[in-house]
Amino acid sequence: MNRNENELEQISRDFEELKPFEKDPLKDLSKVENLEVWAPTDYERYYLPKLKLVGIKDKSSVILQNVADLHVHTQWSDGDDLDKVLDRAICLRLDAIAITDHDEIKGAIEARRRVHERRLPLAVVPGTEVSTKDGHVGALFVMKKFPMNLSAKETVKLIHEAGGLAIAHHPYTPKLIEKVLSIKLGCGDLIKDIPFDAIECTNAVPGRGVKYNIAAVESMNEKHINVGVTGSSDAHDAKFVGKGRTYYAGNEGVLSLKNSMAVGFTKGSEAYWKTSEKFLYYSKLLKAIFRNTIKRKGSVN
Repeated sequence: MNRNENELEQISRDFEELKPFEKDPLKDLSKVENLEVWAPTDYERYYLPKLKLVGIKDKSSVILQNVADLHVHTQWSDGDDLDKVLDRAICLRLDAIAITDHDEIKGAIEARRRVHERRLPLAVVPGTEVSTKDGHVGALFVMKKFPMNLSAKETVKLIHEAGGLAIAHHPYTPKLIEKVLSIKLGCGDLIKDIPFDAIECTNAVPGRGVKYNIAAVESMNEKHINVGVTGSSDAHDAKFVGKGRTYYAGNEGVLSLKNSMAVGFTKGSEAYWKTSEKFLYYSKLLKAIFRNTIKRKGSVN
């Protein structure tokens, strides 16, 4: 038997092993979707990683390198259509995305359901972006939303009690925008005092806005904050999904992501921006600022 025949035989065996996971992913989801504390489905934990390993004979010697976008908005708050978001994530071959609508969890729950129902090669981390008195706090791997306008410290405590991970979203943001909108968007130097599980050091923004990401990195170094780093798009438009990315290793899908974040083994990065994308981004940002200032509706982060 030649090499090509061996490879085809291996691929055939691998796909045969995947069939039980493909049979009824919704039934798989039903076992965990009503739990108070997040748990991965077999589809998320076993099927998706095994799918990436199809055709590899000695799988025990391979540690998968995975990529996620951990801060995405949908129509359940002020983001884009959920199906467009999912399509974009799959087009970019992301392994996972976190749906983090403002003070809402329904979009994330629905996204997770659609992925299982359609057998999409993507894991959805249920999450929400909580509006606190001190700035926006991301809650990942949670099954509920949290009260608004508490302190960031109180909010992080509630997230941990719910079994989730707390992320300081865009901790350093333009003070002018906060002043114009009369809201606090980032927790700033509180990242030293509050037990966040990770700091969003890449909140994808083109041009000069990158200096606020640099401020987060420098602050972590200066204050010796040893937690995970995340990279996220903060996409309110599906076109920007994947502009910020979190990298993590492991062969257990989103469980590997959660474990990597918990021990500080995640890294973030930002994708390239085309000139046309920069114009689109800033035009949408200005519209969002206007909408917030005049109508007090939606958010800019």
